[in-house]
Amino acid sequence: MRASPWLLSLAVTGVLAACQPATESSPAADGSEAPPPLDASTADERSYAFRCGELEVHATYRGQDSATVVVGDRTFAMSSQPAASGAKYGDGQGNEFWTKGTTDGILILKGEPDRTCTGTGEQGGEAPPANATANADDDAAGGFRATGNEPGWLAQVGAGATPALHIEMDYGERKLEIPSPTQGRDGWSGTAADGTPVKLTFQRTVCQDDMSGQAFGATAMLTVGARQYHGCGDFAGAPSLAAKP
Repeated sequence: MRASPWLLSLAVTGVLAACQPATESSPAADGSEAPPPLDASTADERSYAFRCGELEVHATYRGQDSATVVVGDRTFAMSSQPAASGAKYGDGQGNEFWTKGTTDGILILKGEPDRTCTGTGEQGGEAPPANATANADDDAAGGFRATGNEPGWLAQVGAGATPALHIEMDYGERKLEIPSPTQGRDGWSGTAADGTPVKLTFQRTVCQDDMSGQAFGATAMLTVGARQYHGCGDFAGAPSLAAKP
């Protein structure tokens, strides 16, 4: 029996169609391809610039858990540290950055003196000019107050060019007045009316009250005669170490 030419042509066409590769639809054409995900590492980043003494510091915070602190050509990866108030970050190697909001702070670098920091508070802004902290050593002219515990004591220096030094010791039972103490770069000294030598000194480093846990901008030491008292203090108008950046 002779095969029909029409059937033979149909069979050849089917074989050729079966040999053709499947055509893939373009993802761009059907719109099924999702856009690349956003980088989560930048979703909650905030950067602020500070002037810490002679150093320019840039701090990038990632949430409240970590921060990258760039000091000149040095970069420190820091994590959040326990603090009674304020925002404190450290790298576990003696380097810390403790801020009072976004405009004030303390930079602690291992083996170096603590530095007082000033910021503009502007996110992504530039560091304050180099003279921003030039008046830091003159803060004493605005007044200073220090307190300590066990036994409780208080020392207060008034404002002005010739401030008086007021001392209360033993929970206020003993009081001394030095009308015109000698003022130095790190404190005041003088002699009370009864002849007792008195000296109040401070160091610009974050200090925590050992009873209340409150943070202050300076440590303080009061020397009255042969007795020494240790505590914390701050200058008049200094912001509270309470706000987090």
